[in-house]
Amino acid sequence: MSLFGRGNGKEDAPSESEGAPSDLEEPEDSISPIKPSKGGIFASFQYRDFRYLWLGQISQALALWMEQIARPLLILSPIIDGSAVHLGLVFAARTVPQLGMGVFAGVIADWYDRRTILLVAKTGSATMNFILAALVLSGTIELWHIYAHAFIKGAFNSLDQPARQSMIPSIVPREQLTNAVALNSATMNTMRIVGAAAAGVLVKYIGFGETFLLTAIIFIGAVFFTYKLSLPPQAKVENKSVKNALLSFKEGVQYGWSTPAIRWVISLAMLYFIFGMSYMQVFAPLFAKDILEIGEDGFGLMLSLTGLGGVVGAMTLAAMNLRQHRGFALMFVMSGFGLMLIVFSLSTYLAIIPLSLGLIILLGMFQTPFNTLANSVLLDSAPAEMRGRVMALISLDRSVITIGATAAGFTAAGLGVQQAQMIFGGIVLAGVFIIATTVPAVRRIQ
Repeated sequence: MSLFGRGNGKEDAPSESEGAPSDLEEPEDSISPIKPSKGGIFASFQYRDFRYLWLGQISQALALWMEQIARPLLILSPIIDGSAVHLGLVFAARTVPQLGMGVFAGVIADWYDRRTILLVAKTGSATMNFILAALVLSGTIELWHIYAHAFIKGAFNSLDQPARQSMIPSIVPREQLTNAVALNSATMNTMRIVGAAAAGVLVKYIGFGETFLLTAIIFIGAVFFTYKLSLPPQAKVENKSVKNALLSFKEGVQYGWSTPAIRWVISLAMLYFIFGMSYMQVFAPLFAKDILEIGEDGFGLMLSLTGLGGVVGAMTLAAMNLRQHRGFALMFVMSGFGLMLIVFSLSTYLAIIPLSLGLIILLGMFQTPFNTLANSVLLDSAPAEMRGRVMALISLDRSVITIGATAAGFTAAGLGVQQAQMIFGGIVLAGVFIIATTVPAVRRIQ
């Protein structure tokens, strides 16, 4: 099987001219043009376009994780001399565009060619990183530049997520959907290991400007592999007015709310993103700098270990390829994540750094499967012509990380890092327990 070329055997999905049905032709619950020729943990790699999507994800994820390490370290460095509050507010600036653009990002993904949308988003992201690198290298960087960079990158990212996720059901069969989403998650976490460790070391030994320049160069790989994608055509929409866009978005929201699986996955995701994900953007750099005192490369190591746990969790899901009991699995991994946030925070009082770092691996094992399971349920529950809008709903959930990140910054400043993290982990754990005991429909999500 060729990694880049279109093979002659069964492993590659046939093109439109060979008779494969497109999104225009398939019924709303159909996903794949063919049945897979084989299963296994890497089953989705049988399909050419999934391989290109995956290779593009490698490049993008590596650049993003390097950036997510370098940016908070830059804020806390003597160059900017920022604080925990600025960590939360800069992350808020990155996610705010999803509140506005996220409303239309799903509509755009359903109306326009998704490959073109991704090319625009990834090219824009690369350009913004080149600009930030130039500002740092020239010595003219200021705090407001970082806010502006985060805001514009957030706008590009809001376009990327619904288009990229809604592609997957068009290039792999329905029975491999969880497998494909899990492999993408494993890629993201593998790059978290590499990118986080590399960024911490690079910042320490070559500097912030050079590190941001490298992320921009790596982003070009994502643009190249996205360009190589070949997707079936989407349904045509003639009336692309603002009024029709609002009606189209409303239709997506109504469909999501009326579909129990989508409604409750979005509800769980809201809790997860507000109170769980602030660990990555606010608490982790504060633990590394102020509590564990392991510095920039130690912060990179922390996120690398989280990524290592994430790879284990994602590959486990890829092998299981769950098609049933995903609601129960969602609550299980989310509960484990909340519990591990508390246990990790408690461990830092013992000042045994290897113990705390080991617990971070377990934390990652619970963190990543949530995203994988949530995305696979949403994609599995949405008809072809509405996948972009349904995936935009969870992108809107991600935008509320702004609330959690901002609250985390102020709570950490007021109560202390350890106490604040335990409170946030406890809210995740209590929220899952309340939903699990009061809403039986969540447990029945297949």
